[in-house]
Amino acid sequence: MAFIPEKLTNALFLTEKHQKTNVMTKAASFIFKACRFEPESQTVFLDYAYSSGQAFTEVIKFPGAKTVFSPKEKMALDKLLNVLHLAAGISYYKAFCPTKIIIENQDLSAAEADFFYKFYLLGLGEFSVENDLDLREVINFPISRDTPPTASTLPLPQANVVPIGGGKDSLVSLEILKQSSQGFRPIAINAGPPILNVIEKADCAAPILISRKIDPALFQLNEQGAYNGHVPITGILSFIMAFASILYGYDTVVMSNEQSANEGNMMRNGLAVNHQYSKSLEFEQDFSRFISDNILSGFRYFSLLRPLSESGIAALFARLDKYFSSFRSCNRNFHIAEGQRRYGWCCDCPKCRFVYLALAPFIGKPRMNKIFGHDMLDDETQEEGFRELLGLKGHKPFECVGEIGECRLLLKSLSLMPEWQDDSIITRLGPEIVEAGLSLTDLTAASLTKYPDHNLPAEFERLLDDAIRL
Repeated sequence: MAFIPEKLTNALFLTEKHQKTNVMTKAASFIFKACRFEPESQTVFLDYAYSSGQAFTEVIKFPGAKTVFSPKEKMALDKLLNVLHLAAGISYYKAFCPTKIIIENQDLSAAEADFFYKFYLLGLGEFSVENDLDLREVINFPISRDTPPTASTLPLPQANVVPIGGGKDSLVSLEILKQSSQGFRPIAINAGPPILNVIEKADCAAPILISRKIDPALFQLNEQGAYNGHVPITGILSFIMAFASILYGYDTVVMSNEQSANEGNMMRNGLAVNHQYSKSLEFEQDFSRFISDNILSGFRYFSLLRPLSESGIAALFARLDKYFSSFRSCNRNFHIAEGQRRYGWCCDCPKCRFVYLALAPFIGKPRMNKIFGHDMLDDETQEEGFRELLGLKGHKPFECVGEIGECRLLLKSLSLMPEWQDDSIITRLGPEIVEAGLSLTDLTAASLTKYPDHNLPAEFERLLDDAIRL
């Protein structure tokens, strides 16, 4: 297999502890059984199983989608469905991570096997750390075809969708497109109240609302001791949106991932472990190339905000005060188990700490305290969490947070601002950071300076430039 960064020095991929607690892991095979799309019900069914007997069916519904397709559209849908089946399978594969993978409903070329090997390996990086696993020679997609597939040349309507997650980033993208001549529809998968609320505030075209239901049998396995942990959810949703391009009629997915997502959390076994791998430029390029070269040539996928850091996005979001009461970034709003969701801001997690830190200089204390309910930078109980964000303790948190360097610059800049400089977190941690801070004017200018590495088409880069200049 082409993508093997470093060979294992130990033939066993499980520690002795995990061998004792999960004997079937070494014996079981993971099977991709079947996948099908039923146009009448606008529903996709993805079937998986283990050779030891467990079976799963994931169900994805596309309400409002078209139901009648030409032969060429059907062929393209089949191609997209097959790779969606492989991508979504990561949620079920991770329960036992066996060395043997069986694919009963399709043949893979080396190019396809390599792509999904990398997607599983890096997408399960955080999961591997948390479960003390080394998956480099464990994941093994079988190659059964000599040549890569030929991409469908089906023409797609020239239209854009903007995925909405309920947080500040996608709202910045949405507003940039609203101010342009580029038409678009919001799109969301498993949209709960926070996402629906900001879409209503946005006052734009009717959204595309897709639902994805993971088989409850997986949760039962987790309760019985199967492996559990982070999966590359943005990557899975990207495959769903590629499939949906034919159902709803669009050729472009405008993501809202930033430059900061490229920074990993730690190194382990010679690999960079990045919680945000499927939000990174690396994944964006791999996914875009894989789909256009092998599956559907006219499909476009890129991030409008990639040239900016999280700080730059925060500076742009600070202008959008109509969303201050409704946007939500705290992941407790989006827990996979609906009964465990908590809407609002918990003010006690890495995401809340980072969003507060990023927005504080640009929005100011009175409005920040109104949004969050209190001043997180004057809360001594949050000190250890802020130490992790600032690189003063442990490693960068496994969360969608900004770079350590920009967190340090934000805090040191706040130490120069009279309304913030006496807050306990700033007075305690500021002296431990050697880098200098910036005035608000200079911080804004630095934050809105674009990075050169991105995949933006020229017409979309001009839209971003216009927004930065305003």
